[in-house]
Amino acid sequence: MSIMDVNMLLKERGEDFRLEVLTGVGGFGRKIAVSDINRLGLALTGFFDHFPYERIQVIGIIEHTYLKHLKYDKQVTILNKVFSHEKAVGCILTRNLRPTDAMIKVFSDLDIPLLRTELKSSSFIGDLNYYLDDKLAPSIKIHGVMTSIYGLGVLLIGKSAIGKSECALELVKRGHKLVSDDIVNIKKRSGRTLVGSGLKLTKHLIEVRGIGVIDTKELFGMGNILDESRIELVIKLEEWDPVKQYERVGFNEYYTEYLSVRIPEITIPVAPGRNLAILVETASLNQRLKNEGHFTARNLDGRLLEELNKK
Repeated sequence: MSIMDVNMLLKERGEDFRLEVLTGVGGFGRKIAVSDINRLGLALTGFFDHFPYERIQVIGIIEHTYLKHLKYDKQVTILNKVFSHEKAVGCILTRNLRPTDAMIKVFSDLDIPLLRTELKSSSFIGDLNYYLDDKLAPSIKIHGVMTSIYGLGVLLIGKSAIGKSECALELVKRGHKLVSDDIVNIKKRSGRTLVGSGLKLTKHLIEVRGIGVIDTKELFGMGNILDESRIELVIKLEEWDPVKQYERVGFNEYYTEYLSVRIPEITIPVAPGRNLAILVETASLNQRLKNEGHFTARNLDGRLLEELNKK
């Protein structure tokens, strides 16, 4: 899992989130290790059981109103309890709320970042959580091709020179979308969702042996590219092995794992005369049917059993 700090948050999204620094500049290097955001809530009453000190803390209009009704010394005591912890990251005031004198003293003394935004708490927390979830998501890089076929995110894998890039090129020509060629960055988002994307340096480029590097965005247009896509099917391309027994009916289901998340996987043997693009298209459509509860092989098996029982 990646780790970022407050300084990176300000540089990358400070303007978008309309963040204003109030005090605690010396704490910009504090690490942000979790994407969850916390509102102080019950902690303001002195209840600290299971309190998530490692999260960014947000003070909205309710917390702010409650704090203002407390005496100065009580505010200092509570805020010190929260932000003197070694895992404390910082605090953000929403709605352009004015910090109390106790806030300025505590955050200045502890050198903990105190920021402010004009955004409302609910929308700000949602946007910040989405940003941090992406930045801190566990990720790996693999050799493969990421595409979107009929709206289904498909990851093509296999040995070098097996034909992944050529297949991707044919799919793009047939109106499908390219996400990445050669190197695919896989992130695990919240909810155990895997998302594939390309590297900035090679985004939307395909390397085709004998032709070279081509720019799919320039050749085929914006409609044939995506920056990222959910990974819903893995297709493994391998050289045809005459000894190996390949799936004929499709009754069995196979899976592979990335970042501890299981994804359906099928193996397509590559041989002269086989149209890979059509096979990959068909496999993708078949997976969409399975996702909707229509399993052709099992339906056929059921009909066969019915006929046998009749006889």
